[in-house]
Amino acid sequence: MTTDIERLLAAAADDSDQPLTTDVDDLLVRARRSVRKTRIATVSTAVLTTGVIIAGVATWSANRSETTGPADGPRLTLDPTTGRVIKDETGAQVQAPPPVSQLSDANLRDQCKQADKEYVDFLREHGANPLDKLQPLDARWKVVAKAGTGNRVQAIFLSPDRSIVSTCTLMSVGQAQSYGRVSTKADASIKSPGGVANRVPDGVPEVLVNLDGETEPRQALLGENGFYSLGFDASTSGRVRQVRGYDEQGRKVFEYTRPPLPTTRPSVPDSVTVKTAEPITPNVVRTKDPLTGKALAPAPPVSPLTDEQVTTRCREVDDIYFSGSSGAQDPRIKAAGPVTKEWQVALKTGTGNKLTAVLISPDKKVYAWCHMLAPTAKGAYDYTRSAVQANGKFADDFSFGMVPDGVAQLVVDLPKQGPTRALISNGYYIWGLTGGNSDIKNVRVRGYDAQGKQVYTAKKDVDADFD
Repeated sequence: MTTDIERLLAAAADDSDQPLTTDVDDLLVRARRSVRKTRIATVSTAVLTTGVIIAGVATWSANRSETTGPADGPRLTLDPTTGRVIKDETGAQVQAPPPVSQLSDANLRDQCKQADKEYVDFLREHGANPLDKLQPLDARWKVVAKAGTGNRVQAIFLSPDRSIVSTCTLMSVGQAQSYGRVSTKADASIKSPGGVANRVPDGVPEVLVNLDGETEPRQALLGENGFYSLGFDASTSGRVRQVRGYDEQGRKVFEYTRPPLPTTRPSVPDSVTVKTAEPITPNVVRTKDPLTGKALAPAPPVSPLTDEQVTTRCREVDDIYFSGSSGAQDPRIKAAGPVTKEWQVALKTGTGNKLTAVLISPDKKVYAWCHMLAPTAKGAYDYTRSAVQANGKFADDFSFGMVPDGVAQLVVDLPKQGPTRALISNGYYIWGLTGGNSDIKNVRVRGYDAQGKQVYTAKKDVDADFD
C-alpha cells in the first residue's frame, strides 16, 4: 500500500539526471511502496501498514479530456435478469463489478484514520499539495464509494467542504495497502480520472474501465457523486487505460483514454556500468564525534540473513514491482531481469526478519532497493529500482548513499539520535533500517579518511525515521 512531492517524483522516476518523461498514473505505480512501522496502531490492534502508496502528487480535475459518443451507436448488452452489463458496445465480455462492502461507513473511517494521519503528516512536513487543507478524516467525511468483500475493501471519502477526495484500500483489518488524497478543484494542474480519485460526470449510471494487462473491461461499482471503485483487487493506480460511461439506454456518453507516454529520454551509453569508490580500511576508527567529543551512535548492524536469503525474499517484492508497472521507463531497469541469486547483495542491514538491502544487477547497470519487515511480501515492505547515470553513479537516494572517493568512514548527523556512524559495504553506506520515507530530513554527512581526517562534507536528504 502506500504512498513530499520531491520524494515521490525522485523515487518513482528513477531517472537521476534525466528529465521526467511519464505521467502521474505511471508515477504512482512506479513509486516506492512506502511503509511505516510506528504510528500504525488502530483502536483494535497494532498492525503494519503494508506498502502504502502516497499519491498526493496527483490532483483531480473536472476539466478532464473526455468525449461524448453519438446518440445512436452500439449499446451495452445487459443481463435481463440481473441488469448487469455482460458485453460492451464492441461485444467484449465484461467482468462483473465488485460487491458493495458490508462494512459500515464508521468502521471504514476508523480503519483508515491512521493511514490518513500519516499522509497528512507527510504533506505537512513537506509542504506538498497546497490545495489540501489537511482536514483529518473524521465522521464529517462522506463515504461516496466502498467496494470489496470481508476486510479487503477500497473506500473513497469526500471531505466536508468537498474540496478533497481520499482513497483508502484496506488489505486486512486496519492495514492499508494504499492511501491518497487529491484535490477536486477544477484548476488542479494534473488532470486524470484514472488515478486515485476515480470519477465520471454526474448522471452516468454505468461505468466500464479497461486496465493494462487485461483484455476484458471491468464494470465499476458506482457510488455517489460520480465516484466509482473497482475494489481491492484492481485498485492499483496507474493501470487505468480507458474509462467509459453510458446512459440508461446503454449508449456511450463519456470516454477517457490515457494519453500515450513519451518514450524519448537522453541515452546513457550501453557500456556505462556503476563505478563505486575504492574501499579503504580505516587505520583510526572514529568512535567519538570530532566536533563535540561525544560518543558516536553505532553503525546499524549487518543483517544476519545470507545473501541468498536476501535475494530470495526481495524477489517477491521485485515481482510485485513489475506486475504493477505500466508505463515507459528506462529500458535498462527491465532489461536487468528479475532479482536472482546472481544479483550482488552490496549492502544489507537489519535484525531478525527486518531487512534493508541494496542489490546490484549482474550487468552492473541497475540497483534494487529492498526493505522488508517480514519474511514474505505479505508483510510490510518498500521497494524500488534505478539505473546508472552517465557518470557511472546511481541517483542520490533518501535511503542509502554511495561512498565518496577517498572516504573510509562516514558520520551522518541524524536529528534524533545525533551523529551516527554509517555502515559501509561495497562502496555504499546506510545510517539505519530505512523504510517508509515519511520523515525526510536534510542533514550533514561527514567523511573521514583512513587516518580519521575529515575529507568530505555535504548536506543530504535522508530518511531519518527508522523501522
